[in-house]
Amino acid sequence: MAEKAKETLYTITLADESQLTGLKLNGNNFISTDEVTEDTFKGKLGHVSVTGGEETWEGKNLKLVQISKVGSEYWFILRELSSAEINEIQLRSDMDYVAMMCDVEI
Repeated sequence: MAEKAKETLYTITLADESQLTGLKLNGNNFISTDEVTEDTFKGKLGHVSVTGGEETWEGKNLKLVQISKVGSEYWFILRELSSAEINEIQLRSDMDYVAMMCDVEI
């Protein structure tokens, strides 16, 4: 009888050191049996590490793309922001600051 290949389980450590453990990976979807919501990630994606097997991946400035509930599992996708997206966020923040200091609305 052939042995079933052992499936790699992943752990994601968020910026606040909280962890999502026992995750499966299907394509770019992480799959959790524990509930995952937008609040799970809010303000915690500045620095993220993903460990699976003997590999670790470090990411900065991630974005939650989506969360889907499939049966009793939660499927979610994270991705890194591009440098253009980071520049746009910084520019918008700078504009909002100047507007606030000048007491004008944009």
